[in-house]
Amino acid sequence: MLRILRFGRGAMLLAFLFTWTTSYAHDVPVSIKWSGTVVETGIDVIVEDEAGLNANLIEAQASGSFGAKNLTVLSEFTPGQFLCDDDGNGLPDPGVLPLIFAYAKPIITFANDDQLWGHLTEGSGCLSVVTGEFSGEGEGVYDGGTGRFTGATGSFVVTFSGTNLTIADLGVGFGAIKGEVIGKLER
Repeated sequence: MLRILRFGRGAMLLAFLFTWTTSYAHDVPVSIKWSGTVVETGIDVIVEDEAGLNANLIEAQASGSFGAKNLTVLSEFTPGQFLCDDDGNGLPDPGVLPLIFAYAKPIITFANDDQLWGHLTEGSGCLSVVTGEFSGEGEGVYDGGTGRFTGATGSFVVTFSGTNLTIADLGVGFGAIKGEVIGKLER
């Protein structure tokens, strides 16, 4: 009888631990820092926008959750209707363009070559055409991947900043960029 009670308590403990770890797996935090380069592609992926801005390609090294190795993003902005006011005086900063994401699709590649895919659902940034400095943030969702991220879902926030090194001289985009992705995987 004592053996049956011990087995019963052990089985209940295992069932509790399994249930706890299973529910934890549905809310796994993601934290990835990245830095690299951004270049204008010369391709307007959002053809119906009137601004005619070209898409940008980000290639970056990454580190953080799950052994993140690389981040690649194809994105395109359109002009925004909001105030870029870095100095807090309530007036638009001179030479600074408010931009909103029209399209952004990130791919995070990990040390074992698994990939996690996503897309931005909203976001914005400000770009100084005088200094080339820019910054912004966006919100997005994970929508699949390869290997252990097949069928992945979840949400994330990305913040970024950098310097466009060629906009003042050449009128095209090429520069340094860095940022951070914070979110959670639900599956």
